[in-house]
Amino acid sequence: MRQCWDLRPAGTVGGARLLCVVLTGFLLWLAWGQMGAVQAQDPSKKEEPAAAKTDEAAPAEAAPAPKTSQASTPSGDDGSKPPARENMLQWAIRASGPIGLILLCLSVYFTAVVIRLFMEFRASEAVPAPLVEKLEAAIRDKKFQEAYDVCKDSDSFLARLVRTGIANLPNGRAEAKEAMMAMTDEIVTGLEMKISYLATIGTLGPMIGLVGTVWGMIMSFQTIATAGGEQPRPEKVAEGISTALFITLEGITLSVPAIFFFAFFRNRISQMTMEATRVADRTISSLVAAAKTSKSA
Repeated sequence: MRQCWDLRPAGTVGGARLLCVVLTGFLLWLAWGQMGAVQAQDPSKKEEPAAAKTDEAAPAEAAPAPKTSQASTPSGDDGSKPPARENMLQWAIRASGPIGLILLCLSVYFTAVVIRLFMEFRASEAVPAPLVEKLEAAIRDKKFQEAYDVCKDSDSFLARLVRTGIANLPNGRAEAKEAMMAMTDEIVTGLEMKISYLATIGTLGPMIGLVGTVWGMIMSFQTIATAGGEQPRPEKVAEGISTALFITLEGITLSVPAIFFFAFFRNRISQMTMEATRVADRTISSLVAAAKTSKSA
């Protein structure tokens, strides 16, 4: 055997060695592959670090949770910002609606009427001092036609009375006085017609407020009736109630000063009538006395 081995060529021994090295490497590669497959099928060793990392990351993620809740506190359910709160004036305008606009127009008209009546219903307008001085001067100078012309150029309460009295003096003093009383009634009727608008506004205010009250209650009960068995939204019910209350308040707010100023100007008409009648009677009496004096002279 040794002879045979020795008789083999030298290249045969090197090939056998090379073959052993290749087989050993192949076996080592298979063993390494089997170990990798076993580790892949058993992931417990590799998942434990991941779980540990997850547990460590959990407190970090949970830490900013209070900030998120604080930031979401002012927001609504859908994450949007809540609507800004309305002030009292904005709420009143929105709740009043078109009926409130009608009451606003009536308020503007009421204010204009009151200002105009304050300018017209004055004692200085009913009995102007310059007119009284001119009448006294004309009667003193016995210029009767001039006294009539002075009254003809003026349209005041006193001028109309004196003009009517002078025109009816030829028929007698009693006729002149009766004509002056008729003219007084006519003038007073015209003045009362001007203040009658205040009485109308004072009556319409509560009526329009009552219409708003009924309308607001209808809106509230409609919200409840159309809820379909569900709980009605409180803000919708409150919206109808606020409409009823605001319009009622606005109607009463308009009515109270209207009734007050109606009574105020009615009393002023009485004062103006008394003053104008007194001065007119005195003027006619002075005129009659001056006429008798001129005839006797």
